[in-house]
Amino acid sequence: MKFLFVISLAVSAAVAPAAWAQAKPGSATSAVTGGGARPTVELRVCNNSGRNATVAVSYVEVGSSQFINRGWYDVANGACENLVTTDNANFYFYADATDGSGRRWQGNHSLCVEYPGPYTFHSDGSTECKSWQEVRNFVPASASEPGVYTWTLDP
Repeated sequence: MKFLFVISLAVSAAVAPAAWAQAKPGSATSAVTGGGARPTVELRVCNNSGRNATVAVSYVEVGSSQFINRGWYDVANGACENLVTTDNANFYFYADATDGSGRRWQGNHSLCVEYPGPYTFHSDGSTECKSWQEVRNFVPASASEPGVYTWTLDP
């Protein structure tokens, strides 16, 4: 009997990260966490680009169910910075080089930013920016399991 019990625990642990990754903001995850706190992801940026950069992020704050947008986090060339923690598997990044080169690290998900920053605001579901904001194309990202998620800025 002990042998079967051990196998059952191993299978349950192996399934947990996939179930967590599919959880939506505010949804129950008691099957994954045993009823305790939700697992979290630390969003980290490492800059290997050869130039200094400033980063914006959109994510769900721990314990919340709506996205918050924040910028600007300075990340020096060669440095790694922990930005924020979330209990949602989905989030978005965008970065600008600060050397005047016009280099951007971007994707295809439109979100609003504010220059010069810093800024913090919740998303209201609108696809239009306020008059003092500008739209930028963020990189969508998703964590497959709790822990540290690193976005790397390459040249």
